[in-house]
Amino acid sequence: MADLIDFQEALTRTEGEDRALLIGNGFSAEYFSYSNLLDKSGLAVGTPVRNLFTALATVDFEAVVRALEGAALVERAYGNSAHAADIEADAQKVREALVEAINATHPAHREDIRLNYTSSAAFLAHFSTVFTLNYDLLLYWVNLEKSALRDGFGLGKAVGSFHGPFSEQAYCHIYNLHGGLHLFENGTGEILKAVDRGAGVIATITDAIAEGRRFPVYVAEGTSVQKMHKISSVAYLRHCYDTLRTNSAAMFVYGHSADENDAHIYRAIFGSGAAHLYFGVYEPNEETLNTLDGALAKYQKTSGSSADYTFFDSRTAKVWSA
Repeated sequence: MADLIDFQEALTRTEGEDRALLIGNGFSAEYFSYSNLLDKSGLAVGTPVRNLFTALATVDFEAVVRALEGAALVERAYGNSAHAADIEADAQKVREALVEAINATHPAHREDIRLNYTSSAAFLAHFSTVFTLNYDLLLYWVNLEKSALRDGFGLGKAVGSFHGPFSEQAYCHIYNLHGGLHLFENGTGEILKAVDRGAGVIATITDAIAEGRRFPVYVAEGTSVQKMHKISSVAYLRHCYDTLRTNSAAMFVYGHSADENDAHIYRAIFGSGAAHLYFGVYEPNEETLNTLDGALAKYQKTSGSSADYTFFDSRTAKVWSA
């Protein structure tokens, strides 16, 4: 069986070094349980709109709205105004379905969820840089409440219910590798973050989608190739990915399974300057450790990396301890 240590031992082995953290869905699992927002959208299986998600092989709401808007434009050009109006109405239904999904998944205010901010902030304090694959708001809320991690928006200013833009010249410790529900592009490709103006940040996000017809910047695609295509198309996401790819700190992974659909993440880690990877495993057993050992060994080999890796029991990190 592959070697297994506890979290404190991993910290001891990296004492005096810079540490970076990558978090996946396991970080949020205690509070949010969903494979993607389409599951919570209320769009019934078998309806034409839901079938369009399947036909496009996507769970990206924006991609479906773009397809519907393109179809409406064609229909109108061909003189089919009534059908064009129906399709445009369906596009609005998709926007509203995303709003429903976000509200079904997230409480309106961070105070409404019983987070243990003290333990989560203590966990994050061990790391100088945090990369996240999650697009939910949990890390955003923890950082608002307790943490001193900066997100790269410090040189920006208030723009209505948003703050920004993100700047590569600003101090930044948090990198949203797959975007986030609180991140929006303006008309020139800059990234702004949604903020709470009194009704809660969820209200800002849902108003932007339903009324402003804007979509959050997040990676909802299924395969690693599809995800990299989306990452490459957005300057902010490319910057986050390039930062992971050039990271030289000791890398810790918490709440992620190293599946093939995120192979691009492990190519970046093993292709970076990180000398060692500490990989957290929830409820480790021989079968799980052997499976993960095989997956990481493959990523290591295909990246031509000499970086080694060690497993730690993620429960010993006590991220959400009472």
